[in-house]
Amino acid sequence: MSPRGDSGWQSVDEPILVHTRFDSGGRVQPMAFVWDQRTWSVAEWGRQWLQPTERAAQYRCFLIRTASGDTFEIRLDLCTLAWRLRRTWLQPRCA
Repeated sequence: MSPRGDSGWQSVDEPILVHTRFDSGGRVQPMAFVWDQRTWSVAEWGRQWLQPTERAAQYRCFLIRTASGDTFEIRLDLCTLAWRLRRTWLQPRCA
């Protein structure tokens, strides 16, 4: 899964509430999240990676897509266990 180019990415960097499950290997998997007074269900999971920070902790980052085709980059702070929405790529909506 990859957005078409970088020009459509919008930086957000806001806290979010994430509904998760754990896979058979014990890894966290986001299933849905609440942002902008709406619950977004995850339809596809793309890349996952660890991103180092200036402090001792790391972020676990996820690239996810919803059924409407919107793409989001969310991350979990592995020290505080706080989730943040980092960037969005929202599909154009018909009026």
